Parts: sequence; C-alpha cells; structure tokens
Amino acid sequence: MGGALVCAGCATPGSPNGRPAVPADWSAVVPPATLRAMRRSAWVPLVAGPFQRVYRPAGTRYLNDHTLVREAGGRWHLFGITHESDGDPSREMSFLHATAPALFGPWTDAGDALHSQPPEGALWAPFVLPAAGAPWAMFYYGNTPEHRVLRAASDDLHRWRRADGGAPGGRDPFVLRAGEYWYLYSVGADEERELGQIIVSRSRDLAHWTAPAVALADPVASFGWGNLESPTVVRRGEEFYLFVTRTSPAPHDYARTMVFASTDPARFAWEPVAELMAHAAEVIEAEGEWFITSAGWTAQMGERWRGLSVAPLAWAPRASLR
Repeated sequence: MGGALVCAGCATPGSPNGRPAVPADWSAVVPPATLRAMRRSAWVPLVAGPFQRVYRPAGTRYLNDHTLVREAGGRWHLFGITHESDGDPSREMSFLHATAPALFGPWTDAGDALHSQPPEGALWAPFVLPAAGAPWAMFYYGNTPEHRVLRAASDDLHRWRRADGGAPGGRDPFVLRAGEYWYLYSVGADEERELGQIIVSRSRDLAHWTAPAVALADPVASFGWGNLESPTVVRRGEEFYLFVTRTSPAPHDYARTMVFASTDPARFAWEPVAELMAHAAEVIEAEGEWFITSAGWTAQMGERWRGLSVAPLAWAPRASLR
C-alpha cells in the first residue's frame, strides 16, 4: 500500500489536521498518457497520502471485505470477513467487530458480530446501514444454495439477529440510496464467457427488490466466477463513482481498485476514471473529509498490512488535469 497508481508521490506535508496536504497542481500528478486512457468525468479520485494501518485484529486473524458505520454518538464500528489463516475463503465463518472513537483509532475488538449457521456455507462481505424497522440492517452473503443476499438486524450494533428481507444478488453486497430508490450492488459473473460483472437490484423499501441487472461488465475473460470484487458506489455532483477491486493471477493485482463514473447509478461503461492501490476498498466521507480503506488476506497483503488501513482521498476536478 501507499499511494495511487495515478497519484505516485502526490502528497505534500503541512495539513493542519496532521495528514498530508493535497497538491494544487493536479497536472503534475496524473501523466497525460494516463488521462487520455481514462473516461472524461467531472472528477478524478486520487489517494492523496500514504495508507496508515489503524487496526490489526488479535492473534493471526485477517480482515478482508468490510464495512464501517458511525453511530449517533460518534463512535465508529467496523465489521468484516475474518479467519485465523493467512487467507482461506472456505473457512470464513464469522464477522469480526471492532469499535473506535475516531476513524484512525484507537480500535478495540468487540467480539464477533455474527457466526455462520446452516444453510450458510460462509459469511462474506457485510454491509451495514440504518434501516426502518430496526436501527441497523446488515446485508451479507452466506454462500447458501439459493445464492441470495441475506439480512440481519440489530438495535445496538453489537447483538445481531437474522431477519427476513434478503435480496436477489451475489457476493459482496453494497447498498446506496439515490433519489427514491435503494440500489443493491453485488458481484455476479457470466460464467459461460468467464466475464466478471457487477450486478444491481433496486428497491423503494429495502424489502422488495427488482431482478438483478448488469451494472458493469469486464470485457476481458478471467475465470468462471469472475475477477471483480467489493463494489462501492459514492455520489459526487451529478455523477456516481463505482469503485471495484479487479483481481488477476498476478499478485500485484490483488490490491488494484478501478473506478468508473456514470450519471446513471444502474449502468457503468467499462471506461475507467482511475486505478488506485487498494483491496476491498470502502470510501468514506466524514466531517467534510474523504477517506479510502484497504484490507485483505495476509498471504496477499503481508503482515505489515494485516487489518484495516486508511488513506486520505481527494477529488481532483477533471478540468485541472488538462
């Protein structure tokens, strides 16, 4: 970790909050050849400083796909995939939970939030948000025979109970509110052509969902279950920005997040806006500042980056990069 593929060396010291300041001359940050290969969007997201590991799970546990939420009192909660090995998805059967008074810590283990139970074959990629009927809802993938997104509920972010109201979809769910609809993004695949996909369903009430449709399709064949992971979508101005981890057999691609932009939250063309060095990234806005996270298997990330890492995220106006 430690920067963006399009932002090498872009951080400068001197921020009043103790984090690296953002440069004013973006044209010196992004090479013209890189820009020409990218879609023309209003903004270009950039990792604007080094990643800092802010949390390391106890023992040998790793943190993989994760979610962060902040309760009304200001305390942060982290939930994510975990196991004691250096990376084994078939044995990921519980969700790690940790809390902190601030995003950069100090973080404290809070006991696992959920453990798998039949017919769940695994617990993968939780996403937590406030919801009607219970203060908090968790959408996650349990690798069940129906291959649906599952749901749990909690009144306090500590005690979780399984709930009705799952949704059609795949791995790594992420939920976004845009206008009158909720959008549920997850990982799909065209297994016949071995193309990775991000699929999306839509709902007015978080209970009744449309059939999934393809929101983004990788044009390059990879392997049967696809090479896209961990979709995250944020809105900036009139555009929606989809952050997706795109893996390959090459080890360095494990920490490769591609970003796509669209004015339609349900459809993105394969025209990247940026490539960032992060795995299973979440994008967070807190008190006017933006951050990006990264986490993954110890076998891929190394012991140095085992756990949760956070870096400042900046949005460079496209016009300033010409």
